[in-house]
Amino acid sequence: MKTRFDMVAFDCDGVLVDSEPITNLVLKDSLNELGWAISLSETYETFIGRSVKEQMPFIEEKLGMTLPENFLQEFQRRRDEALRQQIKAIPEIEPVLKRLQLSAMPFCVASGADGKKMQITLGHTGLLPYFEGRMFSGTDVARTKPAPDVYLLAAKTLAAQPERCVVIEDTVAGVTAGVAAGMHVIGFTRSSKADALLAAGARQVFDDMRNLPELILS
Repeated sequence: MKTRFDMVAFDCDGVLVDSEPITNLVLKDSLNELGWAISLSETYETFIGRSVKEQMPFIEEKLGMTLPENFLQEFQRRRDEALRQQIKAIPEIEPVLKRLQLSAMPFCVASGADGKKMQITLGHTGLLPYFEGRMFSGTDVARTKPAPDVYLLAAKTLAAQPERCVVIEDTVAGVTAGVAAGMHVIGFTRSSKADALLAAGARQVFDDMRNLPELILS
């Protein structure tokens, strides 16, 4: 079947798995314990779509102190434990993946998160088999989102031209990365407001996974 695109690149957190509330709560608690009285909504606004590792200099600046040597490792340990206990797939995402398989449309996951996190979230939701051999992480590239590196790596590995790829993203940082890669970006409004995603360069937005196949395959 002839389509507009040769590959679909899914973000992971907030697009495939409902991990953002879990991860941001752990991060908020970790920062509160260090003396930053940041709220959950402020944590979303400040960090969603961005790597905590990359944001550590910013956190130190806000705290006015050097982070404990084990801060990142302890955050990841607490995050991973919470994810194992609470993670769920985004509603209706599995039928979308099955539809793409039936259409023979190549797809992958390209996340700013570390690979271990994706193994946990996709594994515990049963989505991992859909992405075996087609998982790309922010730790695989020099720069994570909002830089385009992980999306460009995915396109190169799967032999797809960036302009023939469509990205599904739920954050401003992710949309910015997809646009910088030269790809067509569709914004999922579960974690961010439609206006913000469109302002970042998303061509379209949607709020229900059941509507995604027609946006990709038509």
